[in-house]
Parts: sequence; structure tokens; C-alpha cells
Amino acid sequence: MQCWNCGAELKNLLLPFSRYEECSQCRADLHACRGCRHYHPTTADACREDRADFTLEKDKANFCDFFTVHTKAYRHQDATAARKARATLAEIFGEQLPAEEADSVQTTQTEADRALAELKRLFGESE
Repeated sequence: MQCWNCGAELKNLLLPFSRYEECSQCRADLHACRGCRHYHPTTADACREDRADFTLEKDKANFCDFFTVHTKAYRHQDATAARKARATLAEIFGEQLPAEEADSVQTTQTEADRALAELKRLFGESE
């Protein structure tokens, strides 16, 4: 089993989860919609179980009677494309990116520039 939030391996946990069970790594609630087998963000109320009550906060613990542990609920999300899009929009509208996002975009561009320069050096191309 994996934590739905951080992907940490969950060992020595008794099933079914208590409503108060948390991940030992990131402290995320485990008895939450995001960790359930029925969770699907594109369906109505993000739940495939039509008899389940509506839950507003999908990442918080709840009292759902239909909760079933999803053993592979963790989904690694690559935010590189989103950061690039935000940087482009900020440039178009003349806004400043928050510091953490600006640093990551600049770091990515710098690494790419370094890689290109190294390739040009290896293949003898001059600028």
C-alpha cells in the first residue's frame, strides 16, 4: 500500500483504516477520498460510488461507509509544463512569478542551456 499524498510505503497498518489514521511520512489523512478505490476526479462528486455522501474536501479524513483502500492511489504529478505556462503568462502580462516558481523555471532553463553548450562543445560547433 502507498500513501495517496506522498507515495510512501505503508506497512504495519491494520485494515480497515480508522478515520484518524495518518501517513507516517507526510501526516496526510489516509481515510480520505483521495485514498479510496472509488475516487475518480472526472466523475460526479469525484466518486464512482453513487450511494456515497458528498464530501467537499477530498484530501481530509471523512466518515464514508463506502471507503475502500486504493493500494496504488499515489499519482506522481510532473508540474514542469504548468510552471512553464505560468512563466509564459507572467512574461506576457508583465507580472512577477513567486520566488519559488521563478527559481525552478530559471534552473530548468539554465540546465538546458548548459546541456546545449556541452553538446555543441562535443560536436565542435561554435556559436
